[in-house]
Amino acid sequence: MKFHGPILDNLNNAMASARRLRGHPVYKDTLTYWNELIHEARRIQREPAYEQADLLEAAIVSLEVELAERGD
Repeated sequence: MKFHGPILDNLNNAMASARRLRGHPVYKDTLTYWNELIHEARRIQREPAYEQADLLEAAIVSLEVELAERGD
C-alpha cells in the first residue's frame, strides 16, 4: 500500500478519523488501511535513521488502542 506524506501525519489523520467515527460503522477497507498503516509505521520505526521514533510509538499505540476499543 502506498502512503502519501510523512508516516506520522498519516497516523495522526487516521487517529482523528477513528475518533470521529467512534460508535459508527467503518468500511472494511478503512480498517485494513489503518492496520496496514500501523504495520508500515512499525517498519519505519525500526529504521536506525528515523529520528521521531518516540513520537511514532505514541501515535501507533494510540491508533492501536482506538482500533482495539472498536472491536471491529
